[in-house]
Amino acid sequence: MEGKREKLKRELGLGYLTLFGVALILGAGIYVLIGKTAGYVGDAVWTSVLFGSIVALLTGFSFAELAGMYPFASSSYTYVKKAFPKRDSLAFLTGWFIFFDAIAGAATAALGFAGYFVKAFGITETYIPILAIITIIILTIINWIGIKESAIAALALLILEVFGLIFITFLGFIFTQRQPNYVQVTPPAGIDILSAVLIGAAVFYFAYTGFELQPTLAEEAKNPRENVPKAIVLALIICSILYLLVAFAVVRLIPPEELAKSPAPLAAAAETVGHEAYIIMLIAALFSTGNTVLGFLVSGSRLAYGLAEEGILYKKLALVDRKRRTPHIAVFMSGIIGILIIVFCDAIPRALGIKVRVTTFQLIGLTVTASPKEYELIEIVGKGASLACIITFVIINAAVIALRYREQEARRTFKVPLSIGNFPILSAIAAALCVYFIITAFLDWIVWLVAIIVLIIGFTLYFLRPKA
Repeated sequence: MEGKREKLKRELGLGYLTLFGVALILGAGIYVLIGKTAGYVGDAVWTSVLFGSIVALLTGFSFAELAGMYPFASSSYTYVKKAFPKRDSLAFLTGWFIFFDAIAGAATAALGFAGYFVKAFGITETYIPILAIITIIILTIINWIGIKESAIAALALLILEVFGLIFITFLGFIFTQRQPNYVQVTPPAGIDILSAVLIGAAVFYFAYTGFELQPTLAEEAKNPRENVPKAIVLALIICSILYLLVAFAVVRLIPPEELAKSPAPLAAAAETVGHEAYIIMLIAALFSTGNTVLGFLVSGSRLAYGLAEEGILYKKLALVDRKRRTPHIAVFMSGIIGILIIVFCDAIPRALGIKVRVTTFQLIGLTVTASPKEYELIEIVGKGASLACIITFVIINAAVIALRYREQEARRTFKVPLSIGNFPILSAIAAALCVYFIITAFLDWIVWLVAIIVLIIGFTLYFLRPKA
């Protein structure tokens, strides 16, 4: 019975696709990065959030145009392969970087979930790696059971996640503790106002990542050419509105300098109203990180399935469970890789008391300063995954430009707005800004080392790939 291969089940309409995208984007980023951003711009944190949302939306437009042209689970790999047909290795590495971003993101978020869990229930931090692994196992099983079940679980978690952001917005505007000056940017010494806003946007931009994984669900979507592009744009607009509301509200509760110092800034802001509000935000953060894990596991496994279907990963990863209609081997492989990342990058270093001490470099104007800093290994891996993701954004925006000339007559259910002739201006601007973000926000050499190691692993997989 080798002849007919099972296909994924098309069950996701526009509503589910959009909400799944919102779940991927919201994640845990807003619960941490709003504080770091406030450290650069002060009460005017909304300016960096707005700028970051614009850049995310521009890149989202590029993904939407490509997703409408090529509605396949292999997503980014296919886009780059079509745009640069003589650069198979570039296409593979783009897909590989997105896959690594998803699985490393799932592992990092699982540890975040476990960290919030022990804090909420008063458990010793020793159990964080075990709880993270259990989280990966449970959510991998949900991923295997079915895409509709995964979407329902994500929706349930998303309701609580969005409630947390609406709750902190409500607290900020109803129980105001201070009157912020929204139009005054107060950057750190040595940084001009414009640079502060741009650097703050670069830092906060990672709270928008996740939309790049929405196209991996194309083969489980109803009418994917129409629905996937719409879902990407709608998800980014919804998240941008929520983020801006939070940015305006949170500085009404707590000074930006205190936000910048707190590892859990939204919970710290809520605590100014009362301990009960703090607990509610802690629980919201718990559900947020859990939802991120599920979304990344689903998307990562679908990308692995898509790459296998293209014949560049082992064919068994493209097998579909006859009853569940999910790519079960890709699902369990993604879960196992996520667990291994936790074991080798957090559990073992934590048990041995290992931290990585790095000399970090910061460019402020024309002055270069260096300072030693300790990192958890998992944090370095997470930042390396983010760097790989932003690099792929540059390539994807370039792919849109190339395809406007290579495939002029191709069907496009969505087009990036504002073009001169065939040239998409907004995609070019998005690519340039992503490059700026790379050189602004990734100044730690060890993060680049991780990205290079991931690149080498990708090249190894490419050259060992199954030959047709």
